[in-house]
Amino acid sequence: MVPDARIHIQDSFKSFRHDQEKTRRPEETVQWVRERLKSLNIRILAKTMRIDTGRLDIPVYISLCGEDATAYTGTKKQMGKGATAAQSEASAVMELMERFSFFSFIHGADFLEARASDLGAHAVDASVLMRSVFDRHTPEEKAQRFLDQCPLRWVPVRNLTRGVDQWAPIDWFYLINEYNGPAAGNTLEEAILQALCEVVERHVGSIISHDERVTPAIDPESLTDPASRELVDKFRKNGIELYLRDFSLDTGIPTVGVLAYDPATFPEKSEIVFTAGTTSHPEKSLCRALTEVAQLAGDFENRTTYRPTLPKYPDLEAAAYLRRNDGVIPIGALPDISHDNMKVEIERAVAALSRIGLEVLVVNVSHPQLQVPAVYVMIPGAHFLEHTRNTDFPQHMARTVLRALDAAQASRQLEILDEVFGPRFDLTFFRAHSLEALGNPHEALKLFSRSLEQDPDPSELASIYVHIGSCYKDLGDYQQALEALEKAESHNGQLKEIYNLRGFCFYQLKEHHRAIEAFERAIELDPGSAIDYANIGSNLRELGHIREAVRLYKMALELDPTIDFARQNVERLELQLAQEASGS
Repeated sequence: MVPDARIHIQDSFKSFRHDQEKTRRPEETVQWVRERLKSLNIRILAKTMRIDTGRLDIPVYISLCGEDATAYTGTKKQMGKGATAAQSEASAVMELMERFSFFSFIHGADFLEARASDLGAHAVDASVLMRSVFDRHTPEEKAQRFLDQCPLRWVPVRNLTRGVDQWAPIDWFYLINEYNGPAAGNTLEEAILQALCEVVERHVGSIISHDERVTPAIDPESLTDPASRELVDKFRKNGIELYLRDFSLDTGIPTVGVLAYDPATFPEKSEIVFTAGTTSHPEKSLCRALTEVAQLAGDFENRTTYRPTLPKYPDLEAAAYLRRNDGVIPIGALPDISHDNMKVEIERAVAALSRIGLEVLVVNVSHPQLQVPAVYVMIPGAHFLEHTRNTDFPQHMARTVLRALDAAQASRQLEILDEVFGPRFDLTFFRAHSLEALGNPHEALKLFSRSLEQDPDPSELASIYVHIGSCYKDLGDYQQALEALEKAESHNGQLKEIYNLRGFCFYQLKEHHRAIEAFERAIELDPGSAIDYANIGSNLRELGHIREAVRLYKMALELDPTIDFARQNVERLELQLAQEASGS
């Protein structure tokens, strides 16, 4: 079957060039999107609002999601950034269009289920998949044989490097990139360029932060762009310390890293903020990084709960490598691939990446009704967080199979994977995982125990014991589950799942105070864990603290409006409180 990626790159000229470069002015973008939304019977955008305090004079907007968007995205708001109010609002609106389009595609598209052998030369081969997880040891022919017989979900992609359409296994790449690489734009070309730059930005940020590399400092006196100079001046005027670094590495595409903190408010009121920005032009990359600092910093007078893709450093010592430098350079020394035509910029970016062996794959994820251009860019061999480290083809394929296939199919394919590449503790672990998903905790326990005998990576022991605890929980043996969770904690006390499961077991044992302690620890590790707020609510309800229970349920729903049991409890308990107040 011949794929059709529906990606046809044409000339796309810029008409806005202040802090960001777009094909429409930001006011026009917002108006255009609102007109698109008027014609649809889909509740995507509720409203936009400005949320910064005004201290930095750098506007930060959010877009509040409509009910239909929230059902797909699982969030209630998206943040925007920009040097002007109009650009920040447009950014917030387009972030929502991007997220809605992407998750509508991921959750709703009718993907082709097939084996690589069914797709022939049109399918990306095993070498591409191996490159994406930096696997240099697995025999390629063995990987290809497995790929040829394993049913997966495939999506048409445009390989911009080779100039051909191909099929790619969407779950394989989603497990690496997650929500990294989608973008929406005024034009398809604008979306592609932004998404490509974002993947490069995450790639270099991952390398530099993982290796704690010292990179060249950028001389702020070398700036000539009015928007970048104005942004730097706004931070300086407020006493914010800025460290500007060249993060471009060998990509041939300009990336600027920024570390920022306020000596007057840190650590009592504010945090250290670490961002990076990638565009086609060095000073626009700096603008992107600086406006993201403003987006995340709470004006350096309010703590925020953002979940970064770069490390969130607790103190200056942890970020020391970013305060050192490998010489000082003018910003003009960074690569520059800018052009008035975004088509040319895409071609230059693709050529730059090809020189270091990276290919660019693009998926069209535009929503058929919304019709705002949106794409998902995948670059096999680009790093993202730790997803590309300490893994290989068999291990990542096991994860892919579990995500892509129903439980019965996954179980069979994991057996084959183990036969071809095993015996290995991780493959045994994933086989056990599939049995757990099939509702067979007895057999799953046997394999989890076997994986402990197969020289497991010490860093994975906690995860194995968590799953053992989960199996005992499913069997109703809560004491055994708690014992397994104690072992998990002894190996890695930073796993949120330990405390979520522990709280569940204590709830079932009616030890509600201990359950609350466990769920509170889960929230310490992940402040955005909505389900754990709801779980605390349920324990407060059982203890008779109805008003507090309602408050916790509402906190959970603020974070995740899709938790049905929290909503049902709020309705029931508020009715109960009203009846008690009226004496009925």
